[in-house]
Amino acid sequence: MNSNRWPLLIAVAVLLAVAVLAWPRIQVVIEPRGGETVYVVLKTTGPQMEFWQIVRAGMEAAATEFDVEPVIVGPKWEKDIDHQIEILAEVIEKNPHGILLAASDFNRLVPLAERAAARGITIVTLDSALNSEVPVSFVATDNVSAGLKAGREIQRLVPAELRIALVSHIQGVATAIEREQGVRAALESRGADRILGTYYSQNEPELAYRFVRELVETYPDLGGIVAMNESSTVGAGRALRDLGVYDRIHLVGFDNSREEIEFLEKGVVKALVVQRPFNMGYLGIRTLAQAIRRQPVDPVIHTDAVLVRQSDMFSEENQKLLFPIVQGRLQ
Repeated sequence: MNSNRWPLLIAVAVLLAVAVLAWPRIQVVIEPRGGETVYVVLKTTGPQMEFWQIVRAGMEAAATEFDVEPVIVGPKWEKDIDHQIEILAEVIEKNPHGILLAASDFNRLVPLAERAAARGITIVTLDSALNSEVPVSFVATDNVSAGLKAGREIQRLVPAELRIALVSHIQGVATAIEREQGVRAALESRGADRILGTYYSQNEPELAYRFVRELVETYPDLGGIVAMNESSTVGAGRALRDLGVYDRIHLVGFDNSREEIEFLEKGVVKALVVQRPFNMGYLGIRTLAQAIRRQPVDPVIHTDAVLVRQSDMFSEENQKLLFPIVQGRLQ
């Protein structure tokens, strides 16, 4: 590793370590400002996924700029959909000015969203869509497009006669549905018998790890894996590393946690589809603030995702994508 890269990586490591250590004390992320109170219902408030830490940093920046008071709540684990439903029900009873909702299920939170709207509570969805017309805006990565990028890259890397496995996160969540749709569209010419899965890791790297070990042992003609979020990519990467097979089995993943970036540099991961979580958090709060003040908002706001390979990961533009917590502003 080039020595001039170490200061940046060390800075990132320190910042992330501080964020993780401080996490149990951060329920309301923003100091009181006197503006409208809004609730942010996330898929998870635990420190296990760096993606959501960066989303929250974007929210903090927007809350300061647009003078709103966000209260951030959510279950510890993204797979705990029942708990998210309970939390959303409790939030609705508080009658906040607005709710920014990152739904863990496309359908199951719809009745509560409709109840909130009936009470006059403004709803904006973030990261994952709801099967409802109730939200006034949806702020997210274009996940079908992101899936296409991942699918085209794995298609390029893996010979046609070899198999490709799909490892996703939570069945029924919109991000998983849409990314898989994009990946499968890119792999359509390969044939259904060459595609394995989908295997759902429940956002647990350990489960993704077990899936990938079993796949490698069962299918000698496995040539590639698409892992569709941070946890799945980390688990898959660890398995390929430990088995010593990452030179012949190509992994394309999503997001840009510290461990994923290390995997990319070492060649364990061949490419990452990198979202813009800081932008997503910032635009989510900005859009909700505008909506509750009866300002016009776009019904859909897509944040871009970029495919980053080892060969171009240290370009100036990709450095900004890979290390947004250092940049601290919209990219």
